[in-house]
Amino acid sequence: MQPFVNGIQRLLKQKLNISVSFLTPETDLKKDLDLVDWEMLYLLNAIEKKWHVSITPSDSDNIGNIEQLLAVVRKQRISISN
Repeated sequence: MQPFVNGIQRLLKQKLNISVSFLTPETDLKKDLDLVDWEMLYLLNAIEKKWHVSITPSDSDNIGNIEQLLAVVRKQRISISN
């Protein structure tokens, strides 16, 4: 999980100019990081490009924290490789 978390930290800094020193699986993207809807969409788009996945609107509705985000990316990566 740590490489993914590090990647998220880099994307937050590069794309949204948000510096986060510590993320946990329980870190809430909207509450803890104060992401508004457009920032969340921008982050998800950057994740799609970085990890070559496609996050559906129904999947994005279920993403609240880092762990849920990782689960969606893993699911997409598995379905792509099959």
